Amino acid sequence: MNLSKLRLGLVACAALTSLGCGVVRQSDFVPVCPKYDTDIQPVLSASCAQCHTGSAADAGTDGGVDFSSYLKALRASDGDVARVIAGDANSPLLKAARGETNPHTALKAEDVKLLTDWVVSCNAAPSPTEFHPVGWASPLSDKTEFHGAVLRANAYNTTECRQCHGQDLRGGKSKVDCNSCHQQGPFSCSTCHGDESSSAPGKALNGSRSRTTLGVGAHRLHVTDSPLHQALKCESCHPSIKNAEDEGHYRFGAAFVSDKPVVKLLAPAKSTMPAVWNRENATCTNSACHAPNAMDVKATITAPVWTSVTGAPSQCGSCHGLGPTGHQSTRCEGCHTGGYADGGVDLSAHMNGLIDFGTATKCDVCHGAPGSADFFDTHDSRDAGSQTVGAHRAHLQAGTLRGPMACQDCHVVPKSALDVGHADTAGPAEVFPSTWDGGFAQHDGARPTYNASNATCGSVYCHGGGPTLVAIDHTTGLIRNPVWNGGNAQAKCGTCHGTPPTDGKLAHTNVTNIGQCAQCHGLSVNADGGIRFFDEADGGRSSFHINGAVNGNN
Repeated sequence: MNLSKLRLGLVACAALTSLGCGVVRQSDFVPVCPKYDTDIQPVLSASCAQCHTGSAADAGTDGGVDFSSYLKALRASDGDVARVIAGDANSPLLKAARGETNPHTALKAEDVKLLTDWVVSCNAAPSPTEFHPVGWASPLSDKTEFHGAVLRANAYNTTECRQCHGQDLRGGKSKVDCNSCHQQGPFSCSTCHGDESSSAPGKALNGSRSRTTLGVGAHRLHVTDSPLHQALKCESCHPSIKNAEDEGHYRFGAAFVSDKPVVKLLAPAKSTMPAVWNRENATCTNSACHAPNAMDVKATITAPVWTSVTGAPSQCGSCHGLGPTGHQSTRCEGCHTGGYADGGVDLSAHMNGLIDFGTATKCDVCHGAPGSADFFDTHDSRDAGSQTVGAHRAHLQAGTLRGPMACQDCHVVPKSALDVGHADTAGPAEVFPSTWDGGFAQHDGARPTYNASNATCGSVYCHGGGPTLVAIDHTTGLIRNPVWNGGNAQAKCGTCHGTPPTDGKLAHTNVTNIGQCAQCHGLSVNADGGIRFFDEADGGRSSFHINGAVNGNN
């Protein structure tokens, strides 16, 4: 370590002692410096604290100055405007003390002299030093004096430090505990790039506190709770560092590299492309946090600028569209009840690397489940006059004509909500798709179709499309192409087949009223002509009517 000034002091001390000059005093080497806690802080507290302490200081903004602690008093603004400049009699602090800047009035002469000695002669050091340069403990000193800069220039080798301060740096022969200043330890994260608020960089290694500096950027925004996510850990983006000298921190291949950019480890989005940190333009690309789905073209900011001073990169809609490409709904909470609550984001589930559907795991998270008395579409609408709701409820529940139908009678039912072709395609929902097979609607060889432009079904077995059983009926007034959102009139007795059917079968020619149907179809029809239902053990209802078979009486 280059401790030339320390060595000079020790040599001089030894020489003077050997010459019988007695104990070496501070005044033999450096000016008599005040101590911040006992000399400077009382002056600042008495004269400045009313406006420059705690919340009154508006600390952390360009207009805020906080004198509640030594480090806060020395802190530059977030725009890197210095308030205290070591060795400079025109430091903003001193000009204010002299009453040269509005709205300040001059302090007492002795207080101005004390502050001037502290800033100009003593480099705004926290306390006098006996064997170190005057600026040894002052972050404002240049690289030849401030111990942090000297240590960094010498690969953080603390061998000589330990000779006086002990192997644990807790005092040793010097009786000066390094932890008295570095309360979390000399090798904690906050020592080099954090502060009292957080271990994450509030300042870069060069001392800058501006968010436009790469070493500062959006660190604090990531490690604190935000409206969109819980606080992230450092290892979310960086290698896990347990000890300061771990590989990848400031040592690479066991060699100290002072100017090598820190390593980034970014989780990639759902694509074959890796996540990339571009140091030149300070952007993250294809990261799982800001671009969870690389195919989502509705997301507004998928390559956020690390040094941006606006909140735009983390606004709702910047990482994924509202809703994302391929989603049928813009109502996130309709499906993702685990990530959204009361119109806001549930921080415990949002941006957790999972696609959460809340406590419900079946169809009724996004829309009504089979048999549901409360079917709703993905926009939470229950309007039966809309195409997205239509006659769902009439089909899913036992009605006046038959028992409940199953979703697979008209749709391909996914095993998971994330199956290809389910929620990842644009609306409307696929009805009777080419990949569908075995649904009840195609019984008896029917080839059902759905026309989304006018919301009509065609050639559906249930509505008279079976070529051998029902389609041969030529009764007037049949509704073979029912309108999905046309209401109850689209499916009532006499709309799917005649009462009786006009199908050329001798058995129907002598039927004159629906009360006669039960004579042959007693399993399906009651004596009064109404449809016969049976109670199931699970509380549901079933019927032989519209079950794909011509049922008799037993």
